[in-house]
Amino acid sequence: MTERIVLEFPSEYSYLNMVDLLCGEIMADMNFTREAKNEISISVIEACTNAMEHGNQCCPEMNVRTVFEKLPDRLLVEVFDYGRGFDFKEYMQHIPDPSDIHKLRGRGIFIMNSMMDVLSFEMLPDGGMKVILEKMIQNNDGKNN
Repeated sequence: MTERIVLEFPSEYSYLNMVDLLCGEIMADMNFTREAKNEISISVIEACTNAMEHGNQCCPEMNVRTVFEKLPDRLLVEVFDYGRGFDFKEYMQHIPDPSDIHKLRGRGIFIMNSMMDVLSFEMLPDGGMKVILEKMIQNNDGKNN
């Protein structure tokens, strides 16, 4: 059975704690390891932060929308913003080197890509971006269900 939870909030950093708490509650009865739960939380917060900063340009009148779908074998999270978007295909082919500690930007997509099983982006027809994050539930032998 699929359970769907939608949260929409203004582009203000103070709401990120609420996103993190909701994410934890959603995963509470799912069979993720502690490490997987941390990876999901970090990735969802990063996607929401990017939506606020890069998509909505920190304009509190523009909302970030998150959709969580609890599926039997995975968690699917979609994060929406209303900005101009970016060339995600080019970016995914040339993800910046995260070891460059002098660079203040560019690590978020690398982090999400390394922590999630699926990371993808879609330009929305009416403007804005959708970030899709998926994490599979692994069984006891480390394989996906």
